[in-house]
Amino acid sequence: MNEDEIPGRNFIKAGRFPSAWKDSWTHAGGFARTLADPDYGYYLLMNDKAVVTQIFQTADFTAAQLEKAWYGLSFQYENYGDGSNSKVIIITGDGIEQPIDLSGKIPDKPMADWNYFPPYPLTNIIADYEIITIELHGSDLKESSGLRMTDVNIQLHLEPLKLSRLQVDEVPYEV
Repeated sequence: MNEDEIPGRNFIKAGRFPSAWKDSWTHAGGFARTLADPDYGYYLLMNDKAVVTQIFQTADFTAAQLEKAWYGLSFQYENYGDGSNSKVIIITGDGIEQPIDLSGKIPDKPMADWNYFPPYPLTNIIADYEIITIELHGSDLKESSGLRMTDVNIQLHLEPLKLSRLQVDEVPYEV
């Protein structure tokens, strides 16, 4: 049996930053705008300490349901020009910040145009939280240098189901 996860819906809206990205994201300070790569598609360029934010509604789970489930944040990025201040901050329902520093992170494939950031587990999430905030912080550089991001994705990862019994045409089979 294949154990690959089937992705659910992305909790983030407009994570590829189409032209109407500001319908789902807010922008404060600095410079943030979308650009289109002919091969890859849309991405967001942020610099001069721009902050781009989205607040998403969590799944309506009980504490028992959330016990073996976790939210994972993934994205594609490039810190073009290696400026400092490039980061993602996750803010939980009680205001606790979980920063992901992208300034000093050496990518797995430094020559690649885009570096995949694998699912990062959002920790200490409890069932009482109704919202979680994601902040993208652009680098302190200016002009064409800055943090470039796309494919921002938050998935709710559930505990894998375990088959305990199978019944076909009213005939039960043990597994």
